[in-house]
Amino acid sequence: MAILILLLVLAPEETTRADEVAEALAKGDKPKAIAILKEIGTLKGNDAEALAVARLVRDQKVQKEPEVLEECFLALKGIGSRKVTPALLKLLDHSTLKEVVEVRIGVCRALQGSADPAGAEALLGLLHDREDRVIAASAEAAGAYRHAKEPVRKDLFKGILDVYESTWNLKNSVKPELKTEKRRAERKWEVIEAPMEKSLQLLSNQTQPDPPSWRRWWNKNKKDRWAELEN
Repeated sequence: MAILILLLVLAPEETTRADEVAEALAKGDKPKAIAILKEIGTLKGNDAEALAVARLVRDQKVQKEPEVLEECFLALKGIGSRKVTPALLKLLDHSTLKEVVEVRIGVCRALQGSADPAGAEALLGLLHDREDRVIAASAEAAGAYRHAKEPVRKDLFKGILDVYESTWNLKNSVKPELKTEKRRAERKWEVIEAPMEKSLQLLSNQTQPDPPSWRRWWNKNKKDRWAELEN
């Protein structure tokens, strides 16, 4: 037994493809690092690789290479591992990384791959981000939850609808005192409109012509079982 324990202790840790990425970056070979990450993204359901890539995101060399950082999150999206969700949520609380727009967008992409219900609350929070691109990314990721349990789908639907409708109302405002807010809403609408519309459709299996119509549909059907509704 003692020999077995010693062998386990001395056994080398299992390497991952993510280790190859780190090695390539250490040698300054960014193209090779990106190529390996693209390959990692095809390893559907590989929890070990997903966790290794999530750790890689914290590496300073990766953070200084925006293209590599983006490929890390695309790889996580491709793998679709739910075991990596806690690590992703920690990135949103990280003292430095949470301020990086690409990280917040990347977390949305990774959650889009797994549609882990444990990440739904984070997506709801990111719908109110100060950056329109992050809002759009969180809305797009929410659409991947179309097969989630109905309470999760409804929470995400309402979260999107609230932002969707309020932005639409503000961009169409005719009040002179809201001139500045109106211009801001117009710019925001250009970024968020398409992903929000698509995700509302995916989450509800319905189509509506505009935000007020979506609001009426929600008020009418929010307490019903959506599985029984027909488009």
